[in-house]
Amino acid sequence: MKRWRFALLLALCFAFRLAFGLSRDFFFEDETQIFLLGFRYYATAAWPFFGPDVVWTRSEIPGALQPLLVGLPLKVVAIPEAPFVLLNLLSFAAVCALAWYACEQLPTAPRWLIWGWFLTAPWTLQFSAHIINTSYILAPSILFFLGFFEVMPRISLRRLPPPAAFAAMGFATVWLMQIHMSWPLLLPFAAMAWIGRRSQGPAGAAIDAASFAAGALIPGALLLPTLWRYGFSTGSGGVLRNIHPHAVNPWILVTTLARFLSFASLEISRFVATDGAKRLEFFQRHLWLAPGAAAVWLVGTIQPIWMLVDLCRPSRRLSASVPPVKWAALRRQAIVAVLFVYASYWFVMEPPQAHAFYVLSPIAFMLAAFWWMGCVDSPRGRRIAAAVLILNIAVHAGLAVAEGPELSLYKNREVVATALRLKSPEMFAHRRDFAVDGGPVVLSDLSRGYDPTRDFQVLESAYREGPGHSLHWTITVRNSSAVVAFRDPLYISTYFDETGAVVDERHERIKDIFQPGDTRRIDLNDGFAGPPFARAQLKIAAAEALLPAPPEPRTKNFKF
Repeated sequence: MKRWRFALLLALCFAFRLAFGLSRDFFFEDETQIFLLGFRYYATAAWPFFGPDVVWTRSEIPGALQPLLVGLPLKVVAIPEAPFVLLNLLSFAAVCALAWYACEQLPTAPRWLIWGWFLTAPWTLQFSAHIINTSYILAPSILFFLGFFEVMPRISLRRLPPPAAFAAMGFATVWLMQIHMSWPLLLPFAAMAWIGRRSQGPAGAAIDAASFAAGALIPGALLLPTLWRYGFSTGSGGVLRNIHPHAVNPWILVTTLARFLSFASLEISRFVATDGAKRLEFFQRHLWLAPGAAAVWLVGTIQPIWMLVDLCRPSRRLSASVPPVKWAALRRQAIVAVLFVYASYWFVMEPPQAHAFYVLSPIAFMLAAFWWMGCVDSPRGRRIAAAVLILNIAVHAGLAVAEGPELSLYKNREVVATALRLKSPEMFAHRRDFAVDGGPVVLSDLSRGYDPTRDFQVLESAYREGPGHSLHWTITVRNSSAVVAFRDPLYISTYFDETGAVVDERHERIKDIFQPGDTRRIDLNDGFAGPPFARAQLKIAAAEALLPAPPEPRTKNFKF
């Protein structure tokens, strides 16, 4: 009976994660481009040679894996939700494996806490459940570190033979090589595992290296066609342009440590809206969510600080059920991870951001699982942990309900479903202009004579002061073109003083698709007010032209 209850809880948890992923951003540029990679493969059946874009350097990650992960589910069931299902199956299975492994390390740990926390923590919900390349990091990174843990003598459970563990590390590394530029962060850990087994002698080292290579060849088969067709220079997608040696402020080491410890905490603020002004307005419109979100934010702030204090006290015994040797080993791995991340920033162009080293999050989760044992030794501690876990789930369910209609696929599902049915990517979006073999970046039929600055009109506009001295615009827009749809119109808001001089200017995309004849009223938050101004104006400066969706037949626009 217990197994049936456990299976039912897991099924409910999977459904929750899938629903939450479907409630996230879909029409934002990064999500759009990842979906479009698979959509183009599904629609054209042409082999995809390149994966995600690296916008900083206008380069592309080589290999077919990312387009296939999105496109193959569409070949099975041609509905927009299909790639979400595969992604959630992969990430759910991986997180379950990590939770099982943590519980095996800590036999007396409350299973509900570790499984529940791992599956519903903000980072594993936000970046493993919706379509963006960062979401495809978690499953292979967990696979890598399960292999890594199994060959490290002080923490190993001896559940995997070393050749299988090294094969898992090799497989995960080359998987990630085709998904995200953070994969080099895994190489020092692979080297540590290999060197750590030097007592096995040359023969053992050769077997480990061969096992790593054998695992790497499996996903590597999807990378080789790119190098074969384009050669190393063009086939690299230009990713070497991301190498940029430079000095990095030592303070980044501190912020990196804080971000690393936050992976397993209830960090929530970074995932609500895109800036402080929009966040403030969101909670003003959804006051019922504010108290719970504030409580979750408070716990998410306290936990990393508390963990850091305990990490700095190596002699402290967390709990009688925590083996000191294993806790010490995890502490060292966490410190090494943070140092590797800081050192890597000396060689890359991208500024320090937490998602850039999300690949190391399994170490943070294992560290947190051990640390929790010192917090839930008493019945009171377990009751508090249970309350926090339930509150976190409730807040994220609330976020899905509040944000889903504004952000998700269901904001305009019928257009996406129609484009899939007609196998017409140009009805949904275009690849970025630097994409190699990415298809047309504008409508191929230029005779349509569209002009977004003329055809996409702002009929009415008015601004007012929003919460916290933010600037809130209400505009009415119309796509007056009869021949093209428009996507992601770029507005420019300009603020003038009494003399007519410009004192501030801002711009942002309106993330949606507008069919010919569409007229809509839209609310925009333009951030916190800057210098004093006397008047303001808003105009459309650009938009992406798309093929219009045919009026009939249309699929039903599902309501979230």
